[in-house]
Amino acid sequence: MKRAEREAPAAKPEACNAMTPMGRAVRLVGDAATLLIMISLQRGPRRFSELLEQLGPMSSRTLTQRLRLLEGLGFVERRVFPEIPPRVEYELTARGREFGQVIAAIEDFARKHLASPQPSTLCNAQPLALEATPSSVADTACLTQPGMTQEKLER
Repeated sequence: MKRAEREAPAAKPEACNAMTPMGRAVRLVGDAATLLIMISLQRGPRRFSELLEQLGPMSSRTLTQRLRLLEGLGFVERRVFPEIPPRVEYELTARGREFGQVIAAIEDFARKHLASPQPSTLCNAQPLALEATPSSVADTACLTQPGMTQEKLER
């Protein structure tokens, strides 16, 4: 008997589907740039230049994209002050502050399980790129647009 005949295909976990709440959450939490922005904004409102300075090797384009995403999802509020020169600040909404519980859980996990020195294979690993790739742009669109599928994005 062939292997394919013996085993029925396993159902995809809900987290693999970008159209489910769990799939959208996994993509949101799994995006390093988004997570770093949320961590920075947990400490209070920040101007764009402050965020860019704090977040290190992130391009202004990536920061702009992620801030727009977070604003569209209702996690971040963009406030423009009528001053010359114009001043813009980004601040977490109540929904964004609630995300602080997720960040606290990740920090707790990191302290418990990742505080000791790691094997050299983990320590020498290249950091994840913070720039948007075609697939991450597609994932972002799936996060913000209900009904948007990968097939529609590729057209």
